[in-house]
This record gives sequence, C-alpha cells and structure tokens, in this order.
Amino acid sequence: MKKITLLLWMGVASCSLFAQTVTTIAANIPIDDDLIVDAEGNIIGSHYSGTALRRLTLGGESEVFITGFNTPNGLAYDAQGQLFMADNQGNKVYKVAPDGSYELFAELTSPSGLLREWDSDTLIATSYTGDKIVKIAPDGSIADFLTDSRFNGPVGLCYDEMHNLYIANFDDRRIFKWTPEGGLSDFSHPGPNGWLGFIAYAHGYIYATLFSRNQIWRIDSAGLAEQWLGSSAGSVDGDASVAKFNRPNGIRPSVTGDTLFVSDFQTRSVRMITNLDAVTPSREELKTDFNLSVSPNPATASASARFFLPDAMAASLQLLDNQGRLVRKTFTNEQLPGGWYEYPLPVGALPNGTYYCELWGRPGRIAVAQFVLSR
Repeated sequence: MKKITLLLWMGVASCSLFAQTVTTIAANIPIDDDLIVDAEGNIIGSHYSGTALRRLTLGGESEVFITGFNTPNGLAYDAQGQLFMADNQGNKVYKVAPDGSYELFAELTSPSGLLREWDSDTLIATSYTGDKIVKIAPDGSIADFLTDSRFNGPVGLCYDEMHNLYIANFDDRRIFKWTPEGGLSDFSHPGPNGWLGFIAYAHGYIYATLFSRNQIWRIDSAGLAEQWLGSSAGSVDGDASVAKFNRPNGIRPSVTGDTLFVSDFQTRSVRMITNLDAVTPSREELKTDFNLSVSPNPATASASARFFLPDAMAASLQLLDNQGRLVRKTFTNEQLPGGWYEYPLPVGALPNGTYYCELWGRPGRIAVAQFVLSR
C-alpha cells in the first residue's frame, strides 16, 4: 500500500487542499427550487416554474418522479420515509409515497417551506402570503404556530443541533430564531438588498441563498453574516474564489453535513459544494485533529484520502456506501505515527454513487468524509 506522509504544511497549502469546491451535478434540468436527499442518496428537486418533482442521481442522471402540480416548492420527509411537498400556488400540501404515488395531505394558503418537527412527525410549514408559520399534525389537521408582524413572505426553515428553529423571510431577508423555550427574536439580516431563498444548517453555520444577488451567505451562531460564495451571475465551477451561481434558491446539506446541494433557479442546475467541514466552528476540534477529506470530489477513476493524526495511534480507513454498508477496507488497525497522510482509495471497481470514507481509531470512528463517484 502506497503511503505518503506530508511533512511540511503551510497556510497557503492548507487553503488549497481543504478549500470548498463547487461542482455542477446536472445542468438544464427542471429543478429550480427546494431539494432534499432521499434514502438512496438521490436528490429530489422541485420545479417551481413547472409541475413536477424530479429525481437526480449524484452521477447526473435525472427522471421525473411525480408530476401534475401547480408550483412545487418546499420538501420534507417524515420518520417513515414519506415525502411531503408544498404546492405553493396550488394552496395544498401533498404526501408522497416512495413509489411516487401521492395524496392530498392538507390545504393551506400559499405553503412554501416545510420542515419536520425535530421530535415528532408534525410538519412545520410557512405560509408565504399569510405571513405566518403553522403546524400540520400527522392526521393533516392545521394549527397556527407563530404569527408576527415581522414575517414578510417566510420561506426558509431549519433547526440547529440545540433544536432552535430559524425562519427566513424571502422578501426582506430577515432571519428569526425561535428557541425551544418559546422566544422569537431577530437573528440576522444578510445582504444589503434582494431576496433570500432557502436556508440550511450544517456544523455551526446557517447557509442562506441570496436569490437575486447570486450569492450564498454564511451566518454564525451569533447571527453575524458574511458573503461566502458567489458574485455576479454565472455558472462557474471551482473553488470558492472563482465559483459563480445564477439565482441560487434551494439549499440542503448532505447526511454528514460536509456537502451542500444548491439549485440555481435561472439555469435549472444543481450544484454541489464539498469539503464544508474545513470551515465549521462547531467541528473545530475535528478539523484540527484529523482534517479527513477525499479528492478529487466527485471522483472518477481514482481518489485519495488525506488526514492528519495529532498523535501516534492504531488507525483504520474504510469505505461505506450510502446505506452505511462496508464496501472496502483501505487498511485496518495500522500503527501510524502522528502527521499528515495520503492514501489511495480502492474505488476502481465500485459503481457510481455516494460513499463515505471513515477514519477509525480509539475509541471508535473519529472522522468521516462524504464523496461522490461519477464516471
């Protein structure tokens, strides 16, 4: 097994190796609104300016999942794997089975964002023109949840790991925080003007798509916002310094939280932002200690895992598929001194799809990185 220990490390090299990378998964397909990852690792995306939901593999293959709606918008799964979709101008919420059959679940004025309540199968839904937040019980009954004069076209919804709920206005970009104790407060107001699409939470940050400014903003736990990616309108892939978006709208993290999926409304493209872990404050210890990443991502014929061991340890490196099943072992219980390492990953015979590279040591799994294999 070829092993490379990286002995020298400089700030510039760190930025290059662990910088975020934007990749287009598919272009010119009818996905321009909310998106969500299904149990098989595929993306289900809404076509707001059309009538359908579409299913997209991370290899770029797409197909119509269900159709026959007005303006497909927000998406959420319950614990049983049933998908819910807000038909915004149709004023309905539908329940969708895994086989694509669907039924009317609830009727609500201009439903937009959907989110499963963290401790139940009750749905939280925004009413875009009603300027309020409601709860939809598993039997389809609706009750008002939050009403406030500051709501102005609410769309985006997400939780953080402390179960604080964040609500984002599309029309004026204000983001609010609702605590489990019941307090609603102003949290952040990213960008100087324009519309805000959806929001997503991953490892200590909220990420927001500034739809009309072609940007993605990042907000920390104190509500401080900064322009993170994007500038003028475009469809440029690459690292953070060059990547461009064209009316980014939907945004959703991967299961592991190290990748964001974004829909570009103007070009109907689905983009992928990888290596999120390298910038996340709540995982600073993981970043400092291990820095596990896979490159290139997406991978084609070959891929390598890079990581850092702060101390000598017996370590193992393995690959899992998107169902969490072990598919390959790179090395097992190998005694390694502290330092930087790079190992080639055995991906040559694996089918296309989403995989997880796991680094194990004492007392168990110490780092994980998601990557896509696409030939």
